[in-house]
Amino acid sequence: MKSRKFKSFLFLVVMFTAITFSCDDSMPEPIYGTKPTVAFTATQSASDIFTWSFTNSSSGAISYNWDFGDGNGTSDANPTHTYTGAGSFTVTLTATAAGTSNAMGWRTSAQQSVQINLPTYDKANVTFSVDMKNAGLNTGDVVNLNGGGELGGWCGGCNVMTDDDADGIYEITKQLTTNSSYEYKFTINGWSAQEQFGSDDDCAATVDGTYYNRPLTLGNLEENVTLNTACYNSCEDCIDIPSTLVGTWRLDGYKVGPAADNGDWWTFDGNGRDCHKDDTYTFTSGGGFEIDHGSETWLETWQGVAAEGCGAPVAPHVNSTSHTYTLAGSTLTVTGDGAYIGLAKAHNGGENGVSGGAITYEIHDITASTLKLTLDYSGGNGTNFWTYDLVKQ
Repeated sequence: MKSRKFKSFLFLVVMFTAITFSCDDSMPEPIYGTKPTVAFTATQSASDIFTWSFTNSSSGAISYNWDFGDGNGTSDANPTHTYTGAGSFTVTLTATAAGTSNAMGWRTSAQQSVQINLPTYDKANVTFSVDMKNAGLNTGDVVNLNGGGELGGWCGGCNVMTDDDADGIYEITKQLTTNSSYEYKFTINGWSAQEQFGSDDDCAATVDGTYYNRPLTLGNLEENVTLNTACYNSCEDCIDIPSTLVGTWRLDGYKVGPAADNGDWWTFDGNGRDCHKDDTYTFTSGGGFEIDHGSETWLETWQGVAAEGCGAPVAPHVNSTSHTYTLAGSTLTVTGDGAYIGLAKAHNGGENGVSGGAITYEIHDITASTLKLTLDYSGGNGTNFWTYDLVKQ
């Protein structure tokens, strides 16, 4: 009679043998089947440097697994793969042979690297464009691109830009050396007018610490470079002032100071002037200008009232639908007996007087919902300004 110890030992030997041969990848080849032979070629597309075709020349396999080296793979026999960028990628093909009734088929792998190098260029064709719709151009005006180095050495009247489709956007293409930095700006009629930038403008930079211009750093990976369309004399996207201006605007505040958008001398804080903040001004697409004060507006003693305060509008500064306006670039002129925006007393010749039937304002800033107008009341000397803030209704 065999002992229990012997039976237990025999059981453990059988279990250990079974586990070892089921988990060890180096077990002998099964009686049926042989290891596959793995080979493939990689071919880069002639029209797209990122696309590769892989031709499988393996033998003795029934299934395949590809790892393209960029986190992607497939089980196709002869795949095509498109990479998303340049670099070196190790491609692995694993082939699996048919197995026996009690074992997996043999697997064999092969690897090779594919290299994707981006083309480089010594010269690039760089297209500059600028939106001039809000620059107040006159017939015959010329738009120029001015810049340093290969852009002409700040040559003034050179680099004439064109607007072939008359959409207000001017373009020019210049061939420039790559791996270089440039600075430039857009000008009108040479140096008759030019973009003016400072340290607060995030689209400008300075090389000499004095003049701020638009910067350009040109790499060497593109032969044709198209820059984003700039807005003349602005770091923001251009607003189509004529169409944006059309509509009804409500007075929201105002101030006075020695410069545009400056309130050093006085700023309206809203106290006691609610009758003024509901005044509206309407610009129509046909050039009409309308004023609506409601039943009351802000009055001052020069208008014949005993004291400043809210009251019924006083002629000629009354509600009206008969005024007109004109727009030249960012310069807005309202015309008509009693036509004005903001304060009736302020006009281009001063305050507390008759405006002569037309007042000119400068659109300091405009968005789809806000409008900031400045009025120079120092007779063109640029030393006294009212600034009005309006919101669109």
